[in-house]
Amino acid sequence: MHQRMPFDWITRHVSGVVRQGLPFEQMMTASLIDLRYGDNRDVVGPAQYLLLCLNTALGISDAAHGLTRSRIDPAYTALGLRVALGCATLEDAILSVGRLYRTASSAVQIELKTTSDLAILNVRADSVRDADAVLLEDIYLSWVFMHCMYFLGTAMPVLDVTTRDAFHFDLGRRHFAVGAPVRHGAVTGMRFARALLGKRGVGRAGANPHWECFRLWLDFVECGDVWSNGRGDLRNGHRPRLKDLAENAGVSLSTLRRRLAIDGGFRHARERTLAASAVRRLRDTDDSVEAIAAEFGYSDARSLRRFLKAATGATPSQIRTENTSPRGDDDAVRKRLQTLGAMMGA
Repeated sequence: MHQRMPFDWITRHVSGVVRQGLPFEQMMTASLIDLRYGDNRDVVGPAQYLLLCLNTALGISDAAHGLTRSRIDPAYTALGLRVALGCATLEDAILSVGRLYRTASSAVQIELKTTSDLAILNVRADSVRDADAVLLEDIYLSWVFMHCMYFLGTAMPVLDVTTRDAFHFDLGRRHFAVGAPVRHGAVTGMRFARALLGKRGVGRAGANPHWECFRLWLDFVECGDVWSNGRGDLRNGHRPRLKDLAENAGVSLSTLRRRLAIDGGFRHARERTLAASAVRRLRDTDDSVEAIAAEFGYSDARSLRRFLKAATGATPSQIRTENTSPRGDDDAVRKRLQTLGAMMGA
């Protein structure tokens, strides 16, 4: 699932701050992006893109990135994450974040609608240039998805994404941030099973919510951890069954089979899920490899080590000491993300 953003998408993203006087090259340097060609042969990874989002927001003190008629104070991004965690259900979290942004500015409107079995979350932006509006709508759709991930502690299964952007680089493919098929439409939004609105959150808020949210999302896009619910269902020897994954995703068995056929099959999806979950446990806890192996149903620590070496190219000790995982961005980008996230949440 790991995708990279092409050069023309990046130049569109920074167009608002460039119009306000910030040099393009300065934004690239600050975001640790090395452009060699100046065209779509240059690509930007997910962590670099997040860093670019933070730098453009902080560079002009506007979380709308200079793309709309009115500004959004960057402080609202950290506040939105904390507001979401204070809610009882996913539905409450989405509605509360939507109200927060309506209070903050008229730049972005977040709407939630439902049918008998679907939830539809739409994003609208107010800009002088419609090309800027459709771009910001996609940025905020991705950001709201990250809010949902942060609330749930895992990826939220999304059925599809619509975009008003006729030039979106993921049209006809899977959205780089959400992981669902993208099609052109009259609104920018995403659809998911209505049953997910009743899901309760993990209820934790650390000192750096930006970084916690970013790290969870980066695990998702780098590892393809689409089907795990991330809250322990893979532990205690439990191997997810196809029925379990369909229920967690809020889709039918036939729909899930079609998706897995595209993504490499059930076994491949399960292995990705196990690898990503085990990496998180190693990185986020001091538990012994033996204890983690037992929780994930392995007969001994050697079996887990062998599996992780095959899946990630690293041993458990390397994962812990070098922060190695199934992802490709370098540590410098992640450290900068962590630092700026703390600044925005202060």
